[in-house]
Amino acid sequence: MPLAILPFDSVTLRGMSMVKNHFFESVVQMYKDDRTGAGHIKPGDLRISVGGISGHDINIIKHISELHSFDVYSLRIALRKHGINVNDAKYLKLSPSMQAELETYVRPFTARLIRAIYGDDIEADTTDVGKLLKDADPHKARQNLKLIASKIQIDLAEVPQFLEDYGDIYLSISYYKNHLDALAPMIGEFIEAMKVISSNTQLKSSPEIARTALKLVDRVQKMQELLYGRFQLFSQSTDDMWNDMSAEKFGEFKRMVEDNYVVIGGVLCKLTVKMGAWHAKFPSHRTAGANRMVDYLMTDMRQGF
Repeated sequence: MPLAILPFDSVTLRGMSMVKNHFFESVVQMYKDDRTGAGHIKPGDLRISVGGISGHDINIIKHISELHSFDVYSLRIALRKHGINVNDAKYLKLSPSMQAELETYVRPFTARLIRAIYGDDIEADTTDVGKLLKDADPHKARQNLKLIASKIQIDLAEVPQFLEDYGDIYLSISYYKNHLDALAPMIGEFIEAMKVISSNTQLKSSPEIARTALKLVDRVQKMQELLYGRFQLFSQSTDDMWNDMSAEKFGEFKRMVEDNYVVIGGVLCKLTVKMGAWHAKFPSHRTAGANRMVDYLMTDMRQGF
């Protein structure tokens, strides 16, 4: 997370980032490049390395260092909770390129709304629900507004905000689901590596190694199950909501999804950091020696898991 998005007094801090290291600790990253690597400072050591940091800045660092994830949706909840403002609201939204990447995930939810309003004959070809209102014909655009207000049982003036909330909440679900799907190959490779370690005859003299490998497999699989379980809950709740759609029911659904941001973001962040670190070290268990994998497993991988 670039610290420039937060209201720090220190100009120096604004040029740094907060990241999770491979132990899943929050550290301030001073620099990173391919030749020299990365320079990290623990939050508690900042005043030693960076001069002139105010109490205000240290307080912000303390709060954000305790977060389990720095994704935009978790940050919305966490920063609001601690009363920390961002310098520009755009930092708590997905980029246009990411929104375009998520279109295939969002389209079914958008299509559901459009079909509920217009019937089954219309095609939904965009994630931008607000496009419904951007018709070149002002009369038709107003008719669309009235139709939505009638279907969702809200005032005409409330339609734009409803459409924005609807699009954003399903974009958030799609963002998390897309991220989990992208991790699946690395998770599969890691699990295979742990099976190789736990079944290696040369390592059976050390039961702790096998226990650690199997424990991490169990932990990773349970994290996956938790995430897919939440996504299944969202899908079922969507079906229930559309059986009798109203702004009130959508509000309840929106709150349920937002209440899960911190948990989903935190679990996904841990999987991303840990699987990314393993994959960077061992792109394939077939070409990595068992002893090298064991050394990394016991010294680095299990820490913070």
